[in-house]
Parts: sequence; structure tokens; C-alpha cells
Amino acid sequence: MYKQSTIAITTFNLAFSLTLTLATTAAGATKLNAAPLPHERESKDFNTKEGQFIINQPSRFQRRPDFRELEAQQKKESEEAAKRAEQSKLQAIQDHKHAQDEAIDNYKKRQDLAIAANNKAVACGKQGRWLDALSAHEQAVQLDPQSKQFRINLSAARVEYGKAKLAGGDLTAAAGLFRKALAAAPDNGLAGKLLAQAMGKQGRDPMSADIRLATADQLAAVGDYEGASVEYEAAMQLESSARTYTKMGDLALRFGQHSTAINWYRQAIVKDTDYGPAHRQLGLLALNQKDYTGAAASLRKAVILDSHDTAAGQALVEIWRKQVSTNPLLAENHLGLAGALQLTGDFIGADSEYRRLEALDPKNPGLASGRQSLARAIQHDKAEKHRLAAETLFNQGLRREALAEISQSVMMEPRNARYQFLLAECLEANGDYQGAHQAYLTCVLIDPENNQEAAARMKEMQNSSHRTPTAPVAPTAAPRSLQPPVTAGMQNTFNAAAAPNLSMSKKDMFEAAPVAQTAPTSQVNQPATAAQTGLAAQAMRGNQVVATNQPAASQAQQIPTSANGARQASAGRTATTGNTATNAAPQLEPALQEADARVKEAEAERDFPRAIEILKQLLVTYTQNSNIHHRLAVNLLNSGDINEAVAEFRIASALNPKKKEFADDLAQALLIHKRALMSEAGSQISGENAGATK
Repeated sequence: MYKQSTIAITTFNLAFSLTLTLATTAAGATKLNAAPLPHERESKDFNTKEGQFIINQPSRFQRRPDFRELEAQQKKESEEAAKRAEQSKLQAIQDHKHAQDEAIDNYKKRQDLAIAANNKAVACGKQGRWLDALSAHEQAVQLDPQSKQFRINLSAARVEYGKAKLAGGDLTAAAGLFRKALAAAPDNGLAGKLLAQAMGKQGRDPMSADIRLATADQLAAVGDYEGASVEYEAAMQLESSARTYTKMGDLALRFGQHSTAINWYRQAIVKDTDYGPAHRQLGLLALNQKDYTGAAASLRKAVILDSHDTAAGQALVEIWRKQVSTNPLLAENHLGLAGALQLTGDFIGADSEYRRLEALDPKNPGLASGRQSLARAIQHDKAEKHRLAAETLFNQGLRREALAEISQSVMMEPRNARYQFLLAECLEANGDYQGAHQAYLTCVLIDPENNQEAAARMKEMQNSSHRTPTAPVAPTAAPRSLQPPVTAGMQNTFNAAAAPNLSMSKKDMFEAAPVAQTAPTSQVNQPATAAQTGLAAQAMRGNQVVATNQPAASQAQQIPTSANGARQASAGRTATTGNTATNAAPQLEPALQEADARVKEAEAERDFPRAIEILKQLLVTYTQNSNIHHRLAVNLLNSGDINEAVAEFRIASALNPKKKEFADDLAQALLIHKRALMSEAGSQISGENAGATK
């Protein structure tokens, strides 16, 4: 109990002491004089002098202005902007007025200078100092290009100077001055008249559009675009055609007037939709403007119309090459490139692109048609080569050779009117007037609108009376390609109306040059030999002349039989008219007579290799002679060369498909060839079986 009382007293004493200590400490604490912490509004520091305030730091939480403050601010800004705009407007008005005043002053000064230059030019012209006068007139026009009077004065001065040059015999300088006079004043009629006179003295027809265009091209080539424009305008007045419009477009393009040039090219296409140069120029302009679709379409049209347009072809190929390089896995790009290469004549490249197309898309709908088109293009290219050769040979007087070449072209493209027309000319030149008449008719039937010349030639042949034969000609069964040439006195027209009973075999278009010739009088009543063999007999059948009261004679030609059992084919034909006929044998060319004799001799001696060599040499000159091919085939068959014999039989049958003997001999040769192949195959099988038995 005592111990608990002692602990309570001790605890009380400690608490009392602690309380007393705290009170004493609070009473003796020091007063704080530091500035208060910052806050949003202003506060007065009582330790500072009166009237001084401490501005507290702004808070990061800004107070938003109300709408009245915003409206006031906007109003102030708009007023300031309006004030500045008004000041700028006033300044611009002042600057414009100052510029106008300055321009007026400059114009007046230039006018004064131009008038002075014009007066000086007139004075120099009166003194005959034309060079100084022209220089001063040109200066006046440059100072005042809007003055029409100054241009008239310049044109007149050039005309006067041109007169002096014309009187002095300097035609080139005179013509150039007259053109410049027209360029300065297009309505200067005197300049145009004098220009025509100067061109006439130069030997150039001023009324020919071709001459004016050629002159304009020459002037443009040397950089005289002013004179070129005058000539192009004159050509367009003489001939408002697609080519003159295209030339005007080219001239505008030289001056950088692209829109004007495009308008000229489009007008040219309206004049003639098939004028290639206009399409080409439109394509090149579209290419410069990055219009690849339009450029490809125009360039393709240009190349189709003119396959020799190198610029259009190269540009078209380049477009598609870029497309292929951009996306080489797109089949349509390869198809387009193949078509472009085909149009430009690169058939190997086109075939390569078709192969790539097939690898990418074997079922592409354009693949089959594209390859068919490529095959036709290759064939047409070959036909064109034969046509060019025919034209060259015809111009050199080699008419038979020309006929052989154009026959190849017609064989490849029988519906080509151009080939038919050239074939008709060659046939007519070689004396086959009925064949020529038929070829002209075919030409007209293919394209009636563009073959008026062929129709006129047909009419001329029908109306002419110089080809009336003295006696009817018997029908012929063999080609007439080995007949002698037309004599100098032979007429070159055929009168169908004057000889209604004339019966002639129709000339096949693929045969070589036939020649219609009447047999000599001394041979009319002579009987034919019992059997005529070889080339002479075959060539003479086309020239049989009828004579009365003579028995008919037969001709026979025997085809030698080969060791393999080739049949004997009779080539005899009887020419009859009514109940009587006589075979006349006109003379062959000496070279053919000699060759025929040599072939007969070789065949009689059974020296077939020598006969084959002679016949092959003849084919170099007479390539289209079906009889020589047939004779060669027989000798090849006799020599045992069946493969080459079949080929020659095919050629003979193709050159003369209407001759039944050729077709029969071809069939017999094919049968022999087949039997030979079967015999060789059987021997080979027997040998293999025998080897297996062993």
C-alpha cells in the first residue's frame, strides 16, 4: 500500500514539472517577423511603410477573360486591321498612278523614237539607201509593234529593195525580201505577185502546193521561220489538206505554241483521218504531257498508217518498255510491247514478248490473236519484199522477172488490190491481155473506190480495136510461160468486143510471163509432128493456130518411168475448132531451144543428173514456170531422189493448180514416197527382230 502511494506521488510530480516547463518556454518565445507566404490577392505588409504594397507572384492557374473583354479585344484588332488595309489601298493607288504616269511617259518617248526612226527610214529610202532604211523601219516596228502603219512602211521598203534585187538578177535575195514583206503585211498584194514572179524565174511553180511546201521546209531547215510561215500559208491557200495543216502545226510547235499546234493537228485529222504524221505529232505532244494512254493510241495509229514512221515507232516501243519495266509481271504490258514491236517490224522481239506472255498467262485472250497477227505480218513483209523487187525489175525493163516476183506477192495475199494492179501491169507488159484484164477486174472488185485507174485501164482495153486477132485461137491446156517475147510491132491492148468467139484458156495469176503471139504464116498449114516432147512441146501448146481442111494432130509427152514404178503420164492435147485444127510451132528463144535439146539428149542417155542440173539452171531465170518444175520432178524421181521430186511436184501443182496432170503426178509421187517409207520401216523392223533372235 505504501509502495503504490509513493508511485502515484512521483507521477504527479513529474506531470506538474513538465507543465510548468512548457508554460515557461511559451512565455519566453521569440516573435517571428518573416513575410507571409504568397497568395492570390494582394496583402499589406504592416512592417513596411504606409502606401507600399507587395505584389504576390501570379498563380499558374490563369483567370479566363470574360466575353466582354474578348469582344473589346476583337473590336480593337479589327479597327487596327481596317486602318492598315485602308493605308495599303491608298498606297497601292498612289503606286499604280505613278506607274501609269511613268508608262505613259515611256510610251510617249517610244512613240517619239519610233516616229523619228520611221522618218529616218523614209529619208534613207528616198536616197536609195535601202539597208539603212530597212534597219530604221525595223527599229520603228520594234519600238511600236502595235502600229499598223509602221508595218506597212516596212513591207513597202522590203518590196522596193526586192525590186532592186530582182532587177539585178539576184532571185534568191529578191524572193526572200518579198516573203519578209508578206510577213510584215500579209495583205501586200504586190509582194505576193512579185514573189510568184521571182519563183517562176527560179524554175519553181508558185501555183504548186508541193513546191510551196518543199520551199517552206527548206526555209525552216535553215531557221528562216518567217519565210517558212509565208510559204506554208500559201500552200494552205492552194491546197487545204491534212498535210498543209500539219505543217502549220509544226511551225507553231517550233515557236512553242503547243495549244495552237494541237489545234492544227486535230484539224488535219478532220481533213484526213488516215494522215499518219498528224497522229504522230499528237502522240508526241501527249507523251511530253505525260499522257501515256493518249500518246500510245495516237502513235499506234501513226505506225499502222505508215510502217516506215521511225519516230512514231520508236516512241511507241519506248512507252511500252517503260510499262514493262515498271510492272514486269503484268501480262497486258507484255502484250502491248509485243504489238508495238510487231508494228515496227521487230518480229523476233514480238515473238519473244508473246513467249513471256504465255509464261505469265497461258490463257490470255490476246495471245492467240496476237500470234496470228504476227504470222500475217511476217507473211506480209515477205510479200512486200517481192513487190519491191517486182517494181524494181519492171522499171528496169525485166518484165518477166517482175511478173515472177509479183506473182509471189499475189500468191501470199490474193486480196491485196495493190498487188493485183501491179500483176495486171506485168501481165499486160508481157502480152497476156486477157489475164491483165482479169487482174484489173479483180483489183476493182477488191476496192472499187480507190482503183479508178484500174477501171479506166479496163475500159481502154475494151474500147481499143488494135488487138483484134486475125484468126480464132484454139483453147490451150498448158501454161504459156516459155513462149518467145512480144515483137516490137505487137499491140498492147485487148479488144473483147471485136472477138466474141475468141476462146482462150484463163491465165493463172501465179504463172510466169505468158506471151500471146500469132504463128508465122509459113507455119499455119503445116501439120504438127507426131509427138513433141520436152520443153518445146509444152511451150508451143499456147500458140496453136486454126487452119481449115487439115486433120487434127495429137501431141503426146511421155513421162519416163522410174525404177520404183512411176506411171507413164500422157501430156498430149488436141487443139480443135469445129472439126479441124492444126498445131503451129513458133520458134522458141535460142537459149530455151538449146536447153531443151540438152535435156532431151540427157534423158535419152538416161543421164538424169545432167538433166537435173540443166533444169535447175533454167529455174534461176524461169522460177515461176510450172512445166520446168514438173520436168525437174520427173527427172528427180527417175534418179531416185523421191523427197526432192515430191517437193518439185508440189511446186508445179501450186503454180498451175488447174492442170490435172500435175495433180495426178503429185498424187502418184506421194504414193511412191509412202511405199518407200513403209518399205524402209519394214526392213528396219526385220533387222531389229533378227538381231533380237540372235
